[in-house]
Amino acid sequence: MRLIKRLVRPTRVPKVAFRAGEVLRLKSGGRPMTASWSGPVLFAPGNWLICQWISDAGELQQEMFPEETLERASHALAA
Repeated sequence: MRLIKRLVRPTRVPKVAFRAGEVLRLKSGGRPMTASWSGPVLFAPGNWLICQWISDAGELQQEMFPEETLERASHALAA
C-alpha cells in the first residue's frame, strides 16, 4: 500500500494581545477592567475579551469587547 502525503496548512489562530487576569481599559476611556476570558468567537472575526469591573454603584459588571478596542491600564487596581 502506498502512502500519499498531503500538504495540510495549519489554520492560524490570531495572536492574542491580552490574557485573562490582565487589567485593561477601553481606548475611549472608562474604568479599569479585569479580563476574565480571551479568545476567538464564532459570531465575529478576531479575538474578544470578557471583562469585569465594579460600577460606581458597587455592582459587578461584565461585558465582551473586541480586542482592538482595549489597552492595558497602567497603575490601576483590578476589580
